[in-house]
Amino acid sequence: MTGGARPTAAELDPVSRVTARMFVIAVGIVSVALSIALSLTQSGRDQISLPVVAVAAQLVLAASYVYFIRAADPFGPLISLSRFQIFLGGLMLASVLNALSQFGSNALIRDDWGGVCLGLALILGAPYRRSSEIVWFTVQAVGVTFVLAVVQNLSSTTTVTLGILALTAATPSIAIGLGSAAYARSIIGSLERARRDAEAERTRHVGAVLTRLAETDAMGELGSLRRDVVPFLTRLEQTGTMGPDDAVRAAELASVLRRAIVERISQGSLADAVDSYSDDDRVAVHLDDRQTAALRALIRQIVEQIGESARPSLVLERRETDARGSVVFAAPPGAVPPPSLTPFVRMVRLVFDQVEVVAVDGGIAVTFTFDPSGGRAAVSWEM
Repeated sequence: MTGGARPTAAELDPVSRVTARMFVIAVGIVSVALSIALSLTQSGRDQISLPVVAVAAQLVLAASYVYFIRAADPFGPLISLSRFQIFLGGLMLASVLNALSQFGSNALIRDDWGGVCLGLALILGAPYRRSSEIVWFTVQAVGVTFVLAVVQNLSSTTTVTLGILALTAATPSIAIGLGSAAYARSIIGSLERARRDAEAERTRHVGAVLTRLAETDAMGELGSLRRDVVPFLTRLEQTGTMGPDDAVRAAELASVLRRAIVERISQGSLADAVDSYSDDDRVAVHLDDRQTAALRALIRQIVEQIGESARPSLVLERRETDARGSVVFAAPPGAVPPPSLTPFVRMVRLVFDQVEVVAVDGGIAVTFTFDPSGGRAAVSWEM
């Protein structure tokens, strides 16, 4: 997608290119079969004055679809405006050759397959091109079919009024082309809405996880107490009175709050949570509460799942442009992290950059980087 142009459906949803190509193949088969069937009917055979040109028209039609099917490879480049124009130009040439093969003997315009095949080709533009471009292709197709119909009508012994001629010749291209343009606009709009909704949901999910992490791991019991203390104080402020039950409740909350604060303080630093700690550059002072909480939760889970013998080590160091850390715990050669650690590694990914789980000598390491100045790059959700 380049510049400020609106994206196509294939650009918004690359997976749809697989089904779109299958649709191209199906329409190609239908178009070629339709052209052959209309040429082999009794009236179709009787109107062909140049059989060689008629065969050439069939070959050009088939070659145009072979070109487009190859261009629509879902794993290759996107269908550009010029590629679709080449494909449509091939079908226009096939329509001209079909008309030439019946020049001077065409009595029934409804038996001409050129306009119908052009209309079918316009359907294929919906996944690959924008609605405004499809309208332009429709104008081209209508112009070609109308001019051919006028020329054939002038060379025919049976003449038809211009209005009926225009309606008969151009209706397939107009109806299918405008329908294809509307469909392209519709699917692009639905894909853009789905992308916006997914982005909003991802943002809400990340925000909820970060909030939960801050309220539980970063603050211990203080996070859950907030849900009790804040409504209680808000109600007292609104009523302006404090009854006997409120006094008892306030005393209970104060007692629980003191215990939570003591428990929070007793958790100690990250150095107290690991067996070996190294931070010669004192980069730990730049960790915020969420980062500290995520590391503490990961270390606690490692100890609970593997045992005290696997108390990990924590190494923090400053580099030229950022800081790097690693939590290393003992594991047999070839071992993989327990599945129970996956949610905790994801929490680390939420608050650190370039998080990796790698095997090291004698164990497994969870490495991460962060900006001591407080900036963060985009997070990754895969473990």
